[in-house]
Amino acid sequence: MLLVRADLEKLRKLNEDERFADFPDMSEWVKSIIDSGNYIGGQPLAITGRYVSKNKVLSDGPFIESKEGVIGYDIILAENIDQAVLIAQACPMVKAGLAIREVRPMVAPLSSMENSKKSS
Repeated sequence: MLLVRADLEKLRKLNEDERFADFPDMSEWVKSIIDSGNYIGGQPLAITGRYVSKNKVLSDGPFIESKEGVIGYDIILAENIDQAVLIAQACPMVKAGLAIREVRPMVAPLSSMENSKKSS
């Protein structure tokens, strides 16, 4: 998974049109990942949200105070983390210095791992 991190303080001051006007066109980059067979999906995320803990829901959670936050994601297929990093480095937002991509391998759900153990 390629998480998109950016400056939330700056983005909160913009309306949605202004937010996306600053971003470079991502369509060619996404198309290249689709064409290579590595793209599964992705989406920008709203700046607002909720933090949920055991005892409460925080409307303005700690993420409001933090400067950087997750503003989107892409799920890709990669042979290894190095290939995923190369794909992330080619992101136009990364190249323009507008965002950082956090590359995180996804772990199979526990139920999938248990089922594969049973079938082995």
